[in-house]
Amino acid sequence: MSFENTIVVDWGSTNFRAYRFGGDGAVAETHQAASGILSVTDGRFEAALDREIGGWITPSSEILLSGMITSRNGWHETPYVEAPATLADLRAGARQLVSARGARLRFLPGVAVRRPVPDVMRGEEIQVFGATAPDETLTVILPGTHSKWVQVAAGRITAFRTFLTGETFALLRTHSIIGRLIPPNAGVFDEAAFLDGVTQAQASASAGLLNDVFTARAGALLGDFPPSAIADRLSGLVIGHEIRSGLGMGWDSHALRLVGDAALGARYAAAFAALGLPTETGPAHAAVEGFRKLVAASAS
Repeated sequence: MSFENTIVVDWGSTNFRAYRFGGDGAVAETHQAASGILSVTDGRFEAALDREIGGWITPSSEILLSGMITSRNGWHETPYVEAPATLADLRAGARQLVSARGARLRFLPGVAVRRPVPDVMRGEEIQVFGATAPDETLTVILPGTHSKWVQVAAGRITAFRTFLTGETFALLRTHSIIGRLIPPNAGVFDEAAFLDGVTQAQASASAGLLNDVFTARAGALLGDFPPSAIADRLSGLVIGHEIRSGLGMGWDSHALRLVGDAALGARYAAAFAALGLPTETGPAHAAVEGFRKLVAASAS
């Protein structure tokens, strides 16, 4: 496999991102759309792919697909490879099909762990490899709807844990009694309220996440802080509990590198800084770097 005619697609539940490489290994074109796999009806994934990037595809195209498109709900389910996992393992675990237009489709596997508890990822592993060097040992944190803490040792994903931080925040904000007090129009980010939530989550007086999130309502009712502070305080509480769990596992024994959305990463960086823990910031386009490494390794 060479960079010439190579297209990579990061196709998740809600988003579609595609990159076409040039022969020199640089990204020649990009395309992004809010057309994740949940928007595809009747399993018409090939038609959706053609609709988004059909102009790029030729019979000589090599298309790498990663993310939920390779899941049970996607186009072609690809079995997980189990940690410890390397880029070479992802390449070996890919499943290949040929499109109606003759392009080769390579569906990349996700990564799984079974012990001490079961966990899985699809797509984030590409970001992890794109954000780390082969000789590094560190913890990569990928904030998001389902945040990941990933241990990496010498180019191998050795362990990881998933936290439903973003999803929990969204559910609490939109579908709970706590959210009913939050003003409908979000104001400027209230960093003080956010850090208060982070600090409360670490405190010895914390009775756990389920109690702490209710205090975001109780405090507003009692006048300890205004309703406008609830959302950012709640964000600080759920992120703070995620961090507390990660630290409790001892996963801060190596460098902590934040990878993903810049705005969300800045919140995590502020939370860690408030706790006296430095963090590093990974590359802005970690997934692209991961795909580039995968293609380069396949060509060597």
